[in-house]
Amino acid sequence: MRYKAGVEEMRVCENMSKLSQCLKIIALLQTRQMLSTREIAEILDITPRNVKAYIEYLKKAGVPVQGMTGRGGGYYLSDDYYFDVPKLDEGEYSALMLAEKLLTHKNGFPLANELQTAVAKIRSALGDTVVNVFPLPTDELMLSLGKVDLKDNVNKILTTIYMAIKQRKRIRILYYTPARNERKLREVDPYAVIYREGSWYLIGYCHLREQIRTFKLVRIEDIEILDTTFVYPYDFSVKEYMSNIFSVIEGEEYDVEIRFFHPASVWVKEKRWLPNQQIEPLKDGSIIFKARVKGLIDIKRWVLSFGKLAVVQKPEELVGSIREELEGMADLYGGRPCEKEGRD
Repeated sequence: MRYKAGVEEMRVCENMSKLSQCLKIIALLQTRQMLSTREIAEILDITPRNVKAYIEYLKKAGVPVQGMTGRGGGYYLSDDYYFDVPKLDEGEYSALMLAEKLLTHKNGFPLANELQTAVAKIRSALGDTVVNVFPLPTDELMLSLGKVDLKDNVNKILTTIYMAIKQRKRIRILYYTPARNERKLREVDPYAVIYREGSWYLIGYCHLREQIRTFKLVRIEDIEILDTTFVYPYDFSVKEYMSNIFSVIEGEEYDVEIRFFHPASVWVKEKRWLPNQQIEPLKDGSIIFKARVKGLIDIKRWVLSFGKLAVVQKPEELVGSIREELEGMADLYGGRPCEKEGRD
């Protein structure tokens, strides 16, 4: 009898868990977003197989979940469907409030004001639908401001790009390239925007260069949405495209090996810099950092930031580039100091 009761309790728990996950999927899809199996699985921390099973349960229950196959496809709900989502629990509400503070605490997010008013509307609309929540103490939430872009029209540019991406419309931008000190009009099929190291970037197909390029939003001086539509490439994935790029500047692929000495060896081990990185500890406390990267510009800057605590072992192209940089710095710092006599 005890065994049967235990089995029954397990079945009840499984059914409750299944119901909970199904309700969460409905809540996600009711935002009118199209979400892929992988995206839902990552958000709910379950397997893609479970996602497909829950979707089938929902369909059998009469929930109008629809799907679109192919790259950029996913699941979505019919426009005429509405479900009163269950109450937010303490963790969900706290996560929402924390996200608001992280994105609006003078950290460079260009739509900070719009986000604050949106969250205020959510709070007002929730009313008594939040369970056991105590407000987050603002003064006790300490954040690092970091380095952020300074340009007033980034929020307008970001919003325009987002609209173009959703509508699959080509854009025309006036883009400034500081390395060549030139401004050029470019027509771009916008695929995605990413936020990295305090700056926003656009990834898209540049018709001028006839390849996928990355554009820094702060350098876009003018933008307009064109009537021309584009097809999102079936074989393109933003995550895969950015996977081996150390920062944001792409290029040829290289296998790099860098030796870091203590205490830089400790600092490097504390983070995941690239998905494919390997770290080999040595007896003297130093480490060998190995990875395959696209482009050497950003990783060169990274290595130089550690000074004498980092030594590149390969590739030879990176060794030569850093050697040239150091020789140029030696020329700048090794000359005679400027004479100050006779100056104001």
